[in-house]
Amino acid sequence: MGKVKKYNWVIGEEFPLVDDHSIVKLEIIERYIEIYLTVLTQSHVMDSLKLTVVDGFAGGGLYSGDIKGSPLRIYESIQKTQKLINYERENKNYKQINFDIDLHLIEKCKNAYTFLEHTMKQYGYSHNLYMYNGKFEDQLDALIQKIQKKSRVHRSIFVLDQYGYTDASICSIKKIFKKLKKVEVILTFSVDSLIDYISRKKPKLLTNMGLSKEDCEKIFDVKEDNDFARSKIQPILYQTIVNQTGASFYTPFFIKSDTSNRSYWLFHLSSHSKARDEMVKLHWDKQNTFQHFGKAGLKMLIGYDSSNKNSLFEAYGFDHGAKEKSLDALSEELPILIHAHENISFDSLKNTIINETPATVDMIKQSLNVHIQTGEIIVKSADGVTRQKSNTIKDTDFIIKPKKIQKRMFM
Repeated sequence: MGKVKKYNWVIGEEFPLVDDHSIVKLEIIERYIEIYLTVLTQSHVMDSLKLTVVDGFAGGGLYSGDIKGSPLRIYESIQKTQKLINYERENKNYKQINFDIDLHLIEKCKNAYTFLEHTMKQYGYSHNLYMYNGKFEDQLDALIQKIQKKSRVHRSIFVLDQYGYTDASICSIKKIFKKLKKVEVILTFSVDSLIDYISRKKPKLLTNMGLSKEDCEKIFDVKEDNDFARSKIQPILYQTIVNQTGASFYTPFFIKSDTSNRSYWLFHLSSHSKARDEMVKLHWDKQNTFQHFGKAGLKMLIGYDSSNKNSLFEAYGFDHGAKEKSLDALSEELPILIHAHENISFDSLKNTIINETPATVDMIKQSLNVHIQTGEIIVKSADGVTRQKSNTIKDTDFIIKPKKIQKRMFM
C-alpha cells in the first residue's frame, strides 16, 4: 500500500488544507526566528551576523485560506526583523548590523517544489535564497560544508518539520551536531505514528534510531501487553532521541491539536541553554497549545512505573495553574539539590536541571525567592554582594549551601 500524501500542491488547483496544530508549529517557527535574531544582536558593539537557515521539508509555501507556510514565514520574519533591529539600533546610536543570512529550502516532491518556486517568485523573494528539489538527507552533507565555509562558528538553524518520523533521521541530526558548532534544530516527530508502526517484524525501525536491544524488547513487550502502552513507550523513545542527537539542551513537548488525538512532539535541540530557555518561553506564551505528560518540577519525564498505574501523569498545559505547580515543586526540590553541593554557581545549577523541567530560567529563580528571604539559601555575587531578591540573580553568582532544610522537603 503506497504512502498517502498529506499535502498536494499543484499549480492551478486548490491549495491544500492545513491542520490546526500545524499552524501552531508555523507560528512557533516564525516567532522563534524573530527572537533568535533579536537576542543575538543585543550587544552595542556588534556589527555583523552570519546565519544559515535550512527548511528541510519546505512544502509548497501556501495553504488554503491564505495561510502562509514555513518558507514564506521564515523569509519574511528574517527580512522584517533585520529592518526592525537596525531601526532600533539607529535610535540608540548603535552600529548597524550587516546581516548575511542565507535561507535554504528543500522539497522532495516535484509538484510541491514547482509550486514553491512559483510561490517565491510570485512574492518577489530571491535575495540569499537557495532552493533544492530532492530529499533533505541527500542535501545534508553539501549544506554542512556550505555552513562551515560561511563562518567559523557555523551559526545555523535547521527547521525539520517532517510529516512522519523517518525523513529526518536521528543519524542525520547527530551528524548536524557533530559537524557544526552553534547550531539549533527544530524537529517535529509523529510519535503516535511511530508507535502504531512498531512491531517485532520491523526491528530496524527502532535499532536505526539508536535503541539498544534491551530497550527494543521492552517496547515490543509493552506494545503487545497494550496496558497504557503509549505512556510507557514514549519516555523510552524520548530518552533515545535526546541521547543520540548529541544536543546539550532540548525541549520535548507535545503540540495539542483540537481536531486530532494524535501526538506530535516538537523538539528544540541546541548547544546553548539560552536558546532552550527562549523556546520554552514561547511554549508558555502559547498557553494550552503545548503539553507534556510529566512532572511540574524536576525529572519531568521520568516515565511510567509499570508497578503503579497511578503514576500516569496528567497533561500539563503551560497555563497559570501549571506555572504555580512548577514553582511549588521547584521550591521544594531545588534546596535539596543545592544542599548536595558546598556551593554552586547559578549557571551550573541552571545547566544541570534545565532539560529536566518545563520551567523557564526566570521561574527557576522565582522558586528560590522564599528560601533567600528566610536565609535557607544564600546567594552571593562574584564580588561578595548578597542577593536579597531572586530576580537579581546572575549566572556568575554562587548559591551557598542552605543553613537548614525544612522537614517537609523530604516528604
